[in-house]
Amino acid sequence: MAGADYRIEVISNHAALSSLEIDWNRLSETAREPNVFATFGWFQAWSERMLRDERSSRFCPHVFVLKQGEDVAGLCPLTYRLASRFGFGVRKLEFSAVFADYNDLVLGDDPAGQTNAIVDYLAHTSEGWDVLDLRDLRDTGDEIALLKSALARVNLPYFISPEQEGCPHISINGDAASLMKRLSGRRRKHLRRQVELASVEGLKIRIIENPQDEPLLLKTLVELERGKHLHRSWAAFIGAYPEVFQSLFDTLGPRGWLYVALLELRDQPIAFQLGFRCGIKLWDYTTAYDKSFSRFAPGTLLLPAMLDYGFAHGYDEYDFLRGEEPYKLVWSTGCHRRFRLMVWNKHRISRLRKFVYYDVKTAIKSLSSVRFLNRRKVSSEV
Repeated sequence: MAGADYRIEVISNHAALSSLEIDWNRLSETAREPNVFATFGWFQAWSERMLRDERSSRFCPHVFVLKQGEDVAGLCPLTYRLASRFGFGVRKLEFSAVFADYNDLVLGDDPAGQTNAIVDYLAHTSEGWDVLDLRDLRDTGDEIALLKSALARVNLPYFISPEQEGCPHISINGDAASLMKRLSGRRRKHLRRQVELASVEGLKIRIIENPQDEPLLLKTLVELERGKHLHRSWAAFIGAYPEVFQSLFDTLGPRGWLYVALLELRDQPIAFQLGFRCGIKLWDYTTAYDKSFSRFAPGTLLLPAMLDYGFAHGYDEYDFLRGEEPYKLVWSTGCHRRFRLMVWNKHRISRLRKFVYYDVKTAIKSLSSVRFLNRRKVSSEV
């Protein structure tokens, strides 16, 4: 089953994913709005890890491959998961990227036709799934509108809502010094003082565009992250998934998607920022620093360096990604929104499973929030 001129094949075996690598890379790298989280390398690395963490009977890739003749024209990078809630099994189709801040369909030059083909296929195969739950969808212009139109056409019930957290970003229309003019006088003074202190102490920042070429770099990042988390109760991230990040270095590094900004005191690394180069956008993904060097405010030093790098190399935006923390909002010139799209089929048992999976959970969370607010109110009155 397919829309206009497309037929769809489904890849549901991890071993078979490799057959898509060349076409997936081509589609990702020629996308109107490139997204590292929608690349073959990202999907392969994280789905492989998830297959290790979960039973294969409960999780597997479920990638829709749109073909015209024998040519791959687009992809819908989904996974299948058998979720359980209150004793009910719910058959979910979803994006695999748990740690992705943006998710997209990987479409070619006919987004309307390919979106229709994907939705037609979902409607035709609705016996095999209960809920399609797409989190962190970007709206890059018309993707959300196309999905809504296609779903209405085939009469699949759905809802769409904004995700709670936005992604603040900075328009790079000048170097760091000119962008700093938007900050308050107090903040500019503090930042200049930190830069001067760093210069006196001999701190330097390297922007590493090919992190895969430095064999010990990943180990350095893990050790710096460990230094950060020794002082806090947070779990490590890169250190928790070293094989995933090694895979990302190996697959995405040579294709120009990654960068690492490394702050060093002489030859000693003291902070890093791991980020992505997506077309003409820079994305700040994760940062850590050795807390024993907190007097230098390492994060404060890395950001201006990346803005200067971005301006010098023709990037037009610096995206902080998920989270509206105050330090991001001080710098930002806007905030990208993301959306959650949930679709369920019309079969009675699937509607019941969707009710248990989503509506009951939402009602319990709402009730818990009301109780918490009431406790706070009583406490304040006392």
